[in-house]
Amino acid sequence: MLLVIAPAAANAQGARPVPAEDPFADRGWHLELGGHAAIEAWNYNNTHEKMYGWHAGLTYGLRQGLLVVVRSPLYYVDQRGTDAFLLGVTAGVRGRIYRRGRLSVFLELDVGISEADVAVPPRGTRFNYLALGSAGTTVRVKGAVHLLASMRWAHVSNSGIAGRDRNPDIEAVGPQIGILMGF
Repeated sequence: MLLVIAPAAANAQGARPVPAEDPFADRGWHLELGGHAAIEAWNYNNTHEKMYGWHAGLTYGLRQGLLVVVRSPLYYVDQRGTDAFLLGVTAGVRGRIYRRGRLSVFLELDVGISEADVAVPPRGTRFNYLALGSAGTTVRVKGAVHLLASMRWAHVSNSGIAGRDRNPDIEAVGPQIGILMGF
């Protein structure tokens, strides 16, 4: 009897956890890779910027249906004058609002900071704050692999740290696509 229990206990201790098939699972980890393209939706700074970017990040399930998301976006900003590259780091939450089978619908909000190689937008500063919001879906493709699609809003501003005359902003909206891989 002891010979049967000992191997079973050894297998249970050495077993690795199975990646979460639900991207909103409690204590589930996912790697997120994606892209975002956005055009300025409304404009208070007399310029019209476009943003194209890639991001890598991690998600962690705080509880069933609620995640913390940490990302590092890299954007190319097409703007009047000299275009820019903007590198940032953001943290936020993603919450599921609906689920049916392999599909989940979510809302998300991230905030963070960024640094650009030239002023973003023109007359602004190289350092800016980021606020990003999304509404979208995830669809399980196979196992712990999910596709992500959303409409994403991006706000880039220095919040007046360089004075009122150097506080233009970007308010851009566009699609985001990505992949989530559980581990």
